[in-house]
Amino acid sequence: MTNQKTVLYLLVAAFIMVTAVFGALRFAGMTGGEDVPAVAMNKADVEKIVRNYLLEHPEVIFEAVDAMKNKEEDERLVKMKDKAKAHQTALYSEAEPLVAGNPKGDVTIVEFFDYRCPYCRKVKKTVVDLLKQDGNIRLILKEFPILSPESEMAAQVAIAAAAQGKYWEVHMAFMGAEDLTQERIFTLAKEAGADIERIKAELKNPKIEKRLTETQNLARALGIDATPTFFIGDEPSTGGLTLEELKKAVAAARKAKQS
Repeated sequence: MTNQKTVLYLLVAAFIMVTAVFGALRFAGMTGGEDVPAVAMNKADVEKIVRNYLLEHPEVIFEAVDAMKNKEEDERLVKMKDKAKAHQTALYSEAEPLVAGNPKGDVTIVEFFDYRCPYCRKVKKTVVDLLKQDGNIRLILKEFPILSPESEMAAQVAIAAAAQGKYWEVHMAFMGAEDLTQERIFTLAKEAGADIERIKAELKNPKIEKRLTETQNLARALGIDATPTFFIGDEPSTGGLTLEELKKAVAAARKAKQS
């Protein structure tokens, strides 16, 4: 489904194209280029030409939109990487991290995620496959519930399960769930082997809210506004990466560390 931001991109791309064509024709007229009418074309004439062209070649706008999106995303990632330098400790070396994989791995991956994010659920298997195939990955999990109250409840329960050594099991159960109501959250946690009474008691621990608040503050400081967002080594990335993309990023992180 086309969202509001995509519509805005389309409008901006169309405007830029009209402006560019109009400017080019004006320049050509001023320099006496070939095939330029003796009487300068007005804006209505140019708009008609552009409109007819776009009706015949609508893919041009989408190509322009993709180029704009890619440029914007590249610039955003560069800024995110720069900001991360000022938050190294919070990002990679917090006092009590939620860690999977090899706690002493030579490459650290940090993942900001939301249990109700479909892209996070989609990339779950890819991340697990990477950990299985590469035993030298340290995965730090950052609970970043931004989509709904159920997202936040699931994050709180998963963090509470860490006190009984069941974080990863509960995390995986939540990541595999299509629907997360409050009742379903506790059912899944129990099926994952967690003691629900202990979880309910642990939910009163102020450390849980403190962890979530600190993660939200860190994400805001880094410019993160979407899940999943990864930091692989010191390189940020967003969206559902493929296994090959993850492997390539890990290899690059190892090479950068050795140089």
